[in-house]
Amino acid sequence: MLYETFEKIYSLEAAGKKITKLNVGEPDWRPPIAAIKAAQNALSKGKDKYGSSYGELTLREKLAQLHGCSAKNIVITPGSKWGVYSLLRLHLSAGDNAVVFSPHWSAYSLMCQSFGTEARLVNLKMENGWKPDLCALASAIDSKTKMLVLNSPCNPTSAAFSEGDERKIIEIVRDRGVTVLSDDAYRGLLFEKRKDRLLEENLLIANTFSKTFGMTGWRIGYAVVPEEIAKKMVSLNQITFTNVPLFIQAGAEKALEDKEKFAAKVRKLCVQRAGIATKKLRGHFEFSKPEAGFYLFPKLPDEIDTMKFLDRMLDSGFAMVPGGAFGDFGQHFRVSLCREKETISIACDTMVETLEGFC
Repeated sequence: MLYETFEKIYSLEAAGKKITKLNVGEPDWRPPIAAIKAAQNALSKGKDKYGSSYGELTLREKLAQLHGCSAKNIVITPGSKWGVYSLLRLHLSAGDNAVVFSPHWSAYSLMCQSFGTEARLVNLKMENGWKPDLCALASAIDSKTKMLVLNSPCNPTSAAFSEGDERKIIEIVRDRGVTVLSDDAYRGLLFEKRKDRLLEENLLIANTFSKTFGMTGWRIGYAVVPEEIAKKMVSLNQITFTNVPLFIQAGAEKALEDKEKFAAKVRKLCVQRAGIATKKLRGHFEFSKPEAGFYLFPKLPDEIDTMKFLDRMLDSGFAMVPGGAFGDFGQHFRVSLCREKETISIACDTMVETLEGFC
């Protein structure tokens, strides 16, 4: 449903309709200038040949410092999506299952499906602030459970589990011999900053330069894993994409030098945009207060058809994603706030007007 929505929008644009894309989780901020220059410089110096399927050592060493581990524990990937995919693939066999908190990024389910495995969903509740249901989590785990996906901060809700709840989740699944895969794509955009997650037993980490640094099209991310798993990932890399381009890795390495300052700037921007949307929509829609990133996940009244609402918004020039793309949340829809403040304000006013049109 998520990707079908994207294709529908592309078709409308091809037909000449102007669409403001609030459906895509893509930062509108540019990557650090120093990173762009570093990539250009590396390209001009011939860094456009094959490289190690692990990734460049100097980049891996810098990332290892952030995660309290060795460069041998770091594998550079084409975005975090490949990191998530390869780690699920390496741990799941036909008939196994991976437990996933929902609402969730639809790619988790699609990846599991492609392996002949089950994404076993633990549905959370907006009324409870999307907090983890630890009893439901424990009940979902059985002898076929091999992984749990820790998707916090969450796409699409922008909710984040507390550090205490994350600790409890990790301990629950570790006691049952289950590995945790932490998708940290939005961790750098937590409104209340936390340190990068450290490598520990039974915990695998996938992260990306896409969100915090606005480097989506660069396709660079990384995994933080035990050395034996890193070797298996590298073997998979070798028979698929070989390596992330060296000049792109050079840009990513440069971006890390000013990580804290750059991340603080974009977090502030995300907080401001979330504040505008929250103020405009409060009292009209039900939704949880964002705690990270750039999404809202409002809920429509039960009597309103979500697809009809979104079609009317699309007619008004604003594209969003139905909540059914993220699990059993058909009355919700996802709004991406990756636009300038004025556009967000206009879009929110249009949402309210469209809602009132159903009343």
